Amino acid sequence: MTEPQMYDSALKSLLGDEVAEVLPRLLPGSQYVSEQNIEIDRSTLKADLVYNIKYKGIPHVLNMELQTGSDEEMPIRMLKYHVGLFDKHRKPVISMIMYPFETKIPEPPFQEWSVDEVLLELKYKVLPLWKLDAQEFIRDHVVPMYALLPAMKGANAQLLLQAIEEMKQHYTMPKLGNHLVRFRTILRRSKSLSNKDKQIVEEHMQYYDSLLDSDPYIQQKVALERTLERNQARQEMLDLLRSSIMEIVGRRFPSLTEKAQQRMAQLQEVTDLKDLMIQISTAPNLTAARRILKETPTH
Repeated sequence: MTEPQMYDSALKSLLGDEVAEVLPRLLPGSQYVSEQNIEIDRSTLKADLVYNIKYKGIPHVLNMELQTGSDEEMPIRMLKYHVGLFDKHRKPVISMIMYPFETKIPEPPFQEWSVDEVLLELKYKVLPLWKLDAQEFIRDHVVPMYALLPAMKGANAQLLLQAIEEMKQHYTMPKLGNHLVRFRTILRRSKSLSNKDKQIVEEHMQYYDSLLDSDPYIQQKVALERTLERNQARQEMLDLLRSSIMEIVGRRFPSLTEKAQQRMAQLQEVTDLKDLMIQISTAPNLTAARRILKETPTH
């Protein structure tokens, strides 16, 4: 399971049967009606979560997407989903992207321009969790949202320990375990918390590890979350290496930029990209660099 798929699954299970309570916090003025099984072209369109809702008293379709990193193509995807959903249901469509971690996000609206006029405009909503105030959710006791608190501003060790205690009182196993697994995953990737606060909360959560160990389903979720973390670290290293290679090529051999992109598309291993970076940074001349970029990958 890929990282986006894992987080998609986490979001779906986070909302789950508590979606009626959570949605109004994510989209003020909304009221949950039902989950919608969407049969838009699944070969190209794979919407994350689609709901029938009422927004300000009027029936709408809500499409909620989870995005864990920067993606310049996201507005185009939202446009495709929007058109497909409207075509099928002929109701107003609200498109929303949730970003759990701080990253570069495209600013709405999406506009298609022709010279000096806008041919098309899509107004979609962006929900960056790191800009939400964790204190507000604790104050209002929105327990279904507590798994996401570590990503929010204002979160600290004291607040998160309080959230864990409230979840313990609110849920029984295995639902408590599900929330704690997601809570820990968000905690470890959070950019809003200090390392000291993370350590305090992690040490406190060790008390619950024996409870989680006794539940096979929870253990499966834990294994998936650990795989997610490893995949994330690997992806970050791959992105860093590709960026470094492009910077080197851009400075030393700008005419080979396209060839470098084509070569990197063939390489999916960290070791291969490291080797390529070393080779291209030490290539004595343009001819040697061109030969390096034409080589067939060994893995």
